[in-house]
Amino acid sequence: MLILNPRAVKFGPAVWDEVLAVAVDRHASRIIRQHGDLGPHTMIVDVPGQEVRIRIVRSISRDDIDVPRPGDLGTLTLYTAPAGNELRRRRVSCTAVVTGVAHELTATRATRTVTLEAVSSDGAADPIAIADAPGAAA
Repeated sequence: MLILNPRAVKFGPAVWDEVLAVAVDRHASRIIRQHGDLGPHTMIVDVPGQEVRIRIVRSISRDDIDVPRPGDLGTLTLYTAPAGNELRRRRVSCTAVVTGVAHELTATRATRTVTLEAVSSDGAADPIAIADAPGAAA
């Protein structure tokens, strides 16, 4: 999932503005492969373990020393809509843990990338919840 130019992202009590993009990536953390006796190719693949990683890239235009730290846990919430259409606005949320904070500096711009891992409530439920935003119509 790629969300370009969300207005802001809320993590716990903090609101992060100047967000350039949010990427939600899913990775297999455990893969089981089974091969048959008739040839070298995989016949069955199962993914019993998954990870959902989120990267939030922000433009930093002023000094900012109040940054999240690895291990911080909170509810991540953002809103997205196709071409800014408020009628089809969706809310994306999850419980997440910060796993990294990195900065990139150029002569003209500074960005911060916060990496988080989404946490499932019971291990079986998808940690990412997507719903119509309050007041949105289909």
